[in-house]
Amino acid sequence: MEKYDLLIKEVTLPGRGRVDIAVSDGKISRLRENIEAEADYTVEGRGKLAFPSFANMHTHVPMSLLRGIGADLPLMDWLQRVIWPLEGEFVSPEFVRAGAKLGVLEMIRSGTTLFMDMYFFEEEVGQVCKEAGIRAGLGFGILDFPTKVAKTPDEYIERARSFAQSLKGEDLVFPVLCPHAPYTCSPDTLKKVKELAQELDLYIHIHVSETKSEVERIREEYGKTPVSHLESLGFLSDKVLCAHMVWLEEEEIDIVKERGVKIAHCPESNLKLASGVAPIPDYLRAGLHITLGTDGPASNDNLDMLEEMSTMAKLHKGVSMDAKAIDAGTSLRIATENGFSAVGIKAGRIEEGYEADIILIDPQSPHLQPLYDPVAQVVYSAQSSDIDTVICRGKVLMEKRELKTIDEEEVLYEAKRWGERISSYLDRLQGSG
Repeated sequence: MEKYDLLIKEVTLPGRGRVDIAVSDGKISRLRENIEAEADYTVEGRGKLAFPSFANMHTHVPMSLLRGIGADLPLMDWLQRVIWPLEGEFVSPEFVRAGAKLGVLEMIRSGTTLFMDMYFFEEEVGQVCKEAGIRAGLGFGILDFPTKVAKTPDEYIERARSFAQSLKGEDLVFPVLCPHAPYTCSPDTLKKVKELAQELDLYIHIHVSETKSEVERIREEYGKTPVSHLESLGFLSDKVLCAHMVWLEEEEIDIVKERGVKIAHCPESNLKLASGVAPIPDYLRAGLHITLGTDGPASNDNLDMLEEMSTMAKLHKGVSMDAKAIDAGTSLRIATENGFSAVGIKAGRIEEGYEADIILIDPQSPHLQPLYDPVAQVVYSAQSSDIDTVICRGKVLMEKRELKTIDEEEVLYEAKRWGERISSYLDRLQGSG
């Protein structure tokens, strides 16, 4: 009798009906009814819906410890008056590790098994990911001004090189180069990042055209729009992931398509920070590769990709006054397969040969009944609390809402302790003001 690493029994796969899913070496090896086989681990899927897990393609996960601070401010005020001063005071390896644990806990509970992160002390994030069993593309933020991790652009880049080399051979965690943005990195810094990316064959993750003021600033400084500026430096390629891309002009869309650049759309963060609404339906019609991200949990203020997906679909219907602007199936694909494929991972579909990144959703909640169209109702009606089981590369991270790889009580206790420290500091600042 055949034997598999994991067997999911009698789960409902939308569009196909009830099936068994057999997994070996992290991949879906068989997908059909009534698989008679042994397995190292069996998940009972009867009554559950199987969907691909989510890929959160832009975030700053350790900022979960700064969630809710500085609400109702535009981006630059929020950064300069609130976030950067707090980071200057508190960011440390210990802070990053505690924030990463909290963020990873939240992501597993809400069905995410891949995220792209940009922050400081990312080796701490990597260790948390390996312990939790979740995928991540990780990179140090590279800037032209000093922080606790580096003083000069060259120091940032050398730290990024060392970090990338330290992750060589890792299965779940891979290095990414993360220059912060065209307005915080000089042309020389961006060229050096590109050279290192080519030398080590790495992806690049960068903020671009998030706000109108950013576009105006780049145009004033370099005489070009942000995408055109990056193109003039030879920076763009199919291994570049640009977060936000809210304010593109027609010629920039053409450049993005020609270079194969990937876009991480972050609708909720863009709405909260009043950055604008990226014209994603236009980008899709132009054939651009769109992925979805939450942005950091301090600007969203959560890491819930199910909620982000629903917001995206409904936002663009309302803005365009077109109910078909982004349909449910397209929304699901953007939040799953498009994210994985953007960084060369064959996952995001439940098909033989694809890696087994899978969630099981319990549709018995009142807001999912009666169930007529599972895809549409998951996109528009489901909540993260409906996610019963989460599997990353064939490993069960949560089953029946029970976390298998994280001590939730310990993580929440640690987060509360950090919250008390930060609150005390904020109280002192207000008192001295």
